Amino acid sequence: MSDADGPYRAPRPGRSDTGDSKTWADDSKAWADTKDAHRLIAEALSRLVAADPTIPPHPYLSRHLAQHAARGEVLDDAHVPLAVLPWESSANVRTLLRQSDAVSAARRQEWLEAWARIEPFIGGAGPDSRLTSLHLAHHAATRPRTPLDTSAARVSGSRITPLWSDWTAQDNVLAVSETRLESLTRTTTTDGRSLLVSGDNHGTIRMWEPHGVPAMAPLHTYGGAVQHLLPLPGDLLLSAGTDGSVRVWHLTRGRLLAEPVHRPGTWVSALTLFAAKDAPEVVLVAHSDGRLGALDPVTFRPVDTPLPSLDPAPALLSGVGLGGAEGMALAVAQGRRVRVWDPRRAGGYTHEHEHEGAVRALVDLAAPGRYALCDDSGYIGFRDASTGRETAVAPAPPAGPVVALTALTVGGRAAVASGGSDHTLRVWDARTGAAIGGPLEGHTAPPVALTTLPGTSRELSAPAGQELLVSAGADHTLRRWKPGGPGVGAGRTVRRPVTAAALAGPGSTAGAPLIAVADESGTALWDTGTGRPVPLPAGHATVTAFASALVRGEPLLVTAHSDAEVQLWSLDRGAHAAPARLAGLLGHSLPVRSMAAFPHDGRTLLVTGGADGTVRLWDLDRVCALACREDHLLSVRDVAVLDTAQGPRIVSAGTDGTVRLWDPVTLRPVGAPLHCEQRVVNAVAAVAVDEPDGAVLVASGGEDGTIRLWDPGTGRPVGRRLDIGDGPVAALAFFRTATGRPCLAATGPGGTIHLWDTDTGSHLLRIVTGSPLGALDVLDARQPGGPHLAHPVLLAAGVAGVCVFDVRMEGR
Repeated sequence: MSDADGPYRAPRPGRSDTGDSKTWADDSKAWADTKDAHRLIAEALSRLVAADPTIPPHPYLSRHLAQHAARGEVLDDAHVPLAVLPWESSANVRTLLRQSDAVSAARRQEWLEAWARIEPFIGGAGPDSRLTSLHLAHHAATRPRTPLDTSAARVSGSRITPLWSDWTAQDNVLAVSETRLESLTRTTTTDGRSLLVSGDNHGTIRMWEPHGVPAMAPLHTYGGAVQHLLPLPGDLLLSAGTDGSVRVWHLTRGRLLAEPVHRPGTWVSALTLFAAKDAPEVVLVAHSDGRLGALDPVTFRPVDTPLPSLDPAPALLSGVGLGGAEGMALAVAQGRRVRVWDPRRAGGYTHEHEHEGAVRALVDLAAPGRYALCDDSGYIGFRDASTGRETAVAPAPPAGPVVALTALTVGGRAAVASGGSDHTLRVWDARTGAAIGGPLEGHTAPPVALTTLPGTSRELSAPAGQELLVSAGADHTLRRWKPGGPGVGAGRTVRRPVTAAALAGPGSTAGAPLIAVADESGTALWDTGTGRPVPLPAGHATVTAFASALVRGEPLLVTAHSDAEVQLWSLDRGAHAAPARLAGLLGHSLPVRSMAAFPHDGRTLLVTGGADGTVRLWDLDRVCALACREDHLLSVRDVAVLDTAQGPRIVSAGTDGTVRLWDPVTLRPVGAPLHCEQRVVNAVAAVAVDEPDGAVLVASGGEDGTIRLWDPGTGRPVGRRLDIGDGPVAALAFFRTATGRPCLAATGPGGTIHLWDTDTGSHLLRIVTGSPLGALDVLDARQPGGPHLAHPVLLAAGVAGVCVFDVRMEGR
């Protein structure tokens, strides 16, 4: 390696350059194979990594150490140590882990596997953000539901110390796209390689290796979204989409060969191969106006061949193999109607049937004459193309529309995989319609396209011949699955998404908070000091929000439920006793989305914001309603309380894009609504300003991914917009560090927690989790009346679970 690669820092004093391994001189003998060479290189390079992860390693180490370790079958934490991972720049540790064999996989790989879970999402984060994210990911993977070991050494350079986590995110992400994926297929090149091909909403086509690494440069259509991909022999690919054109590409050469179809003002609704009996194969192209054409798959010129007539509407098409030399029938779906056209029979269409919802996908099955389809009602059915008879139906259709299908083989059985609007994939037996295994969970938006890959013994432990499932999601991810297991994807079983989480107060150990966590299966309080749960008998209605309150010296937990009731619970019953239910508050007609309790004039008040569009104020001392406002046009997304010089002010944020301030005495509006120009306002927070008069600002987090600060007195924005850069803002939390620095935390579906300095507007840190987050809560180290904390404690919760950590921004 050369110093031309960049500045090199030698290991810190006391770090051995030789260790207990053999020296280079001892290793100068002839190597049996290249594996030995790579092993020796990895061992030597690992000894050059400084113990302190804040010290940049030589660029050669960050680029190539993991690759040498993988090729030498020593891909483990000893040869690719923690200190090099925040600087790792090859962006392929996760793929190396998937490709490594049993010898390497048996080694200790805790830090490597933690890095692999966040690597696809880490983007351009700096080394300190990478190290902090890695620290949290490692704790979540290795110490679930375990209290902090205060004797354990902190990771040098990490800006947090994890306290507690219950995090079970999938780790089967192949790739993350900056754009929304629209289509997906698999092709085999002339040299025998299997490649995945995806199309996105910006007209870009990308090729991926089966383990997720880009295979070659992307192809740009400079048109609309690429919604259809059709691979052909000879490394050819047809693409089509919303610009009404069909293009022919040579994949391995990366060239556009032809554009045989161009119909502006329409879009291509279907692109498929079809071969009638005793007729050559053709490419069928259906447009949104119902026009159907055929192309020669070699010359790509129009072919004059008998075709079915279509209604003037978008059509879905699927050729259905009839077996042997019988050619194909053509299944045609337009809206809710499905017809089968058989060129062997006079009269064209042989039969038709109507569905409850619009048909979303058709797919040919391996069984001759059989096909499957799905629709907007959630129906998945299997039919005979010759008779139109329904041969099977999924017995328990998933909730909501089914948006994608693909055929595959599971355990030697013909099967169909479906992707639903509930973000899950399911696999069905094509003969009986029965479910094969459990739902495959992990996507955070609907999977819009599916395909398969041939499995091997080294990929996901899939036996030879077992196909793997690949999905492209509207969440911008490509994911790989092993179908057939009991709810098993390519990683651990995903827990039910957290519906509400909050810091409920101090736990039994000093500095260890008590947290409340709810999902669809139940609610519990966790003491992070002892790691013990306390059940909360909250009934069958799912908890949608939490709040903590102190009423006449008694600590209370307030829970809001999916049945629109709000309940009060006493926490003054000992560290491990179940809370006692005190009362219920009724008034909302739809579930409460957010709550906040605060003292005022010797009483404890509670403000609630609901999906019914109302803001309600309650007196917790007397357990009664005080007032209700219905000014928001739609759902109230969040509420907060400002502590101003004029007294407390209630702040509410709504789907109507406004933030409104209220006087808690009269619950009348204070000033005009703030029209935030952020589309939906999902979150609000009070931001303290270092001014002599104790000024406070309102922070609003929007669907457009920005954060804005507002002066509540003038109703005007303060400073510039803050852009988190990875999707909508779902939650905000303000706190001060141990040294008094004002920080605003923001997060959302992108799964990254962003920290900003509100005085300077500077972005301080990214904490990447790799899974969407929807809730933040904080215990401030300087919070009046709160527990004594050396550092603020931050809670983050979402699809994969919940994590709690203290924040240490000193020194930045």
